[in-house]
Amino acid sequence: MSGLTSRYEVTDARSATSEELAAIMAISAAVADGDELAETLGQIAQAAAQLVSAQAAAIILRESVSENGLAVAGSFGLSPEYTEYLNRRRPIEVGKGPSGLAIERGAPVAIADVLETPMFAPWRDLAIREHYRSLISVPLRRGTTIGVLNAYRSSAGEWTQRDVDVLSLLAAHAAIAIKTAHLLDDSRRQINGLSLMVRSLRAQTHEHSNRLHAIYGMLALGETAEARRLVASVEEGYHSLYGNVTGRIENASLAGFLVAEAAIARESDIDLFLDRRSRLRDLPHQLSDLDAITVVGNLVHNAVEAVAAMPRRRRRVSVRIVEQPGKTSFRVRDWGPGVAPDEVEAMFRRNRSTKAGHSGIGLTLVSSVARRCRGAIDVDHPRGGGLSVTVSFPS
Repeated sequence: MSGLTSRYEVTDARSATSEELAAIMAISAAVADGDELAETLGQIAQAAAQLVSAQAAAIILRESVSENGLAVAGSFGLSPEYTEYLNRRRPIEVGKGPSGLAIERGAPVAIADVLETPMFAPWRDLAIREHYRSLISVPLRRGTTIGVLNAYRSSAGEWTQRDVDVLSLLAAHAAIAIKTAHLLDDSRRQINGLSLMVRSLRAQTHEHSNRLHAIYGMLALGETAEARRLVASVEEGYHSLYGNVTGRIENASLAGFLVAEAAIARESDIDLFLDRRSRLRDLPHQLSDLDAITVVGNLVHNAVEAVAAMPRRRRRVSVRIVEQPGKTSFRVRDWGPGVAPDEVEAMFRRNRSTKAGHSGIGLTLVSSVARRCRGAIDVDHPRGGGLSVTVSFPS
């Protein structure tokens, strides 16, 4: 076998070594435990590199069946520059290069020497910088082909049938890990989004109940004028808040949620307001109502908690939602104590929180929605203190 090999017959019956079994058992445990997907995929890449005597490995995925571009989702032994180059500067496309062909054909593609294979010319300089000479790309299947598992060696040479069998088995585990992670992620997001909505509804019910009791008490005492003033005040405050939000946010679910959250914050003497520059007619097509509530709700909750113990003048949270050509952004800014720059990244990791007694799952779900919907998260430290978090999605 020399140059490019496009198809292998992969047998189901394999004689696994103790090393292979140990690696597969460790990966299976990571999948069953529901570890972070990137960590699990990195573990699979590491096992792949070790089991086929490669210097590096990577799992490269397409975002959906309709997407033509591919992105590195987990790797071992590859430089950050390599990942950045493939994900940002020169993305791999389905049908092009060994990875793209493996996805298009649904079969492994191997290159014995990247310096002698014309199809690899666009990535040849990168391969020289990364010090690898041979490459194999094995498809990941989950109903359809969703990506590839690549292994890279520093020397030229053929890839054996055993290499293909081992990598195909690991690719199957990667596909299972991805499916499991997506199912868990969907469940967490749905539960979180529904919990946010239920919390708001309960708080509104409690607020209205308190006001009704106050009005009833005034009427029972014959204080009719006072009761009328309270009713007028409640009505004016509600209509002012409702009109401010619905006049700018046309999505009914998100508008109603913001009205409820503002009322809840007011009960804690916190000003939660919608920036006057906000405008939203339609959510991006990939973003559901529940996704939007998950993003905005968790950012708002974090911001409200951040300002709860601040002096009154800093007990403020602003929400800005802007729909622009090609992009929709959700920005929540607070005037709290802020977060140290070196703690920002940890905020969005699972089970990490800057607050004692918190699971940290909320911001992890925000990050999850951003990844799944091709969004981006930006964290700023504005003048005047506090923190500003913006999540943007392509429209």
